[in-house]
Amino acid sequence: MRKFPILVGILLFCTIAFAQDAQPHLNPGQNADQTAPVISFSCNFPQLTPPYYNIAVDSSGRAEYKSTPKPKNEGDPYELKFVASEATRARLFELARQLNYFQGNFEYTKGKIAFTGDKTLTFKNGDDEHSTTYNWSENPLVQEITAIFQNTEETIELGHQLEEKYRFDKLGVDAVLKTLESEAKDNRLGEIQAIQPILTRVARDSNLMNISRRRAEFLLSKIPKESVTTAPGGHQ
Repeated sequence: MRKFPILVGILLFCTIAFAQDAQPHLNPGQNADQTAPVISFSCNFPQLTPPYYNIAVDSSGRAEYKSTPKPKNEGDPYELKFVASEATRARLFELARQLNYFQGNFEYTKGKIAFTGDKTLTFKNGDDEHSTTYNWSENPLVQEITAIFQNTEETIELGHQLEEKYRFDKLGVDAVLKTLESEAKDNRLGEIQAIQPILTRVARDSNLMNISRRRAEFLLSKIPKESVTTAPGGHQ
């Protein structure tokens, strides 16, 4: 009889743990009732590399990126948690407000247009959730918020490539840095602080070419001052 209360306790603990893990969150261990409003953007495009990615930003600035090697969010993911810059966080939530928190159809319907992926914008605040899916929209606000997320995706994926080259093919590091540098000069990088850790490692590595270290230092100089961290962490 004494085993029965113990068994019940174990089952209760497992049930609670599963329920907590099933809650969507940006910060592990965060209680569901403390979840802040979240804006997310996903793109599913089989011809793209990666073919699927999702970026979520909450109203406090916590952000999470996820991409998978297969469409429809399938395959082993690459994940990265970071803090969005204040300018980006504020602009995203202002755009969401102006777009009525994505309640509506923003798809272009006046004629045929090239397919560039199924894009979905979602706003979630507790039980209140709205989303809209489109290939392309002529709405300038939708175009702006799409560009913010696409630039962020490009930056993070280039940072991921840089990590891989740094670990396994140091001769290929400079090519990725050159691409990042070019994108930065064209103002196409977004949330570059998300890849600060790998840029810092490259900039401090005396075994790399000087030009590579200078490129990394240039990219680090593009990080907004309020987003610079003195002890950057690793990727997820």
